[in-house]
Amino acid sequence: MRPLFLLLALLWLGPLALPNHACTSVRAQKVMLFEKLKNSKAERLYEGDRLRFRIRGDKFWQEGFIREMRPDIQALVINDRFILLEEIDLVDRGSSFGKAAGYSLMTFGVAWTGIGLIGYNTDKDSNTQISGGELATGAASFVLGYALVKLLGQKKFRPGKYKRLRIVDTTF
Repeated sequence: MRPLFLLLALLWLGPLALPNHACTSVRAQKVMLFEKLKNSKAERLYEGDRLRFRIRGDKFWQEGFIREMRPDIQALVINDRFILLEEIDLVDRGSSFGKAAGYSLMTFGVAWTGIGLIGYNTDKDSNTQISGGELATGAASFVLGYALVKLLGQKKFRPGKYKRLRIVDTTF
């Protein structure tokens, strides 16, 4: 009982031994907001998060961790370079539900056709054959899945007239 009482006393009185600012202050954060005109909620990125983006005029994607955010000049420090937010043409926000559903449909199409072909080749009955409906089901599933991946696979954010990127310092 005595060690438990001592431990509780240390936990209760421990913060008093620390300097005042160590217990009460919260480190200020800088946030990059993905804002849309008619949406009150904005997606957020913080320092240390990974960002994949394309700069205006470039055909290739750049990727790196956000080392610092500069709200005074609206710039990011990524890979030891300053990237102004106004130079960013497109931001890749990751995969969407369409990508997962598309790959699932593609897998189903390949498995359906593969199982049908394996069954046809291993049943040792010369009168059976794989039907056109089975092949059409597998092919249609694969094509639909491929189309979903290509059309709805990536969430992308393009700043423009109704969307903007902004860095906000949340220091109180």
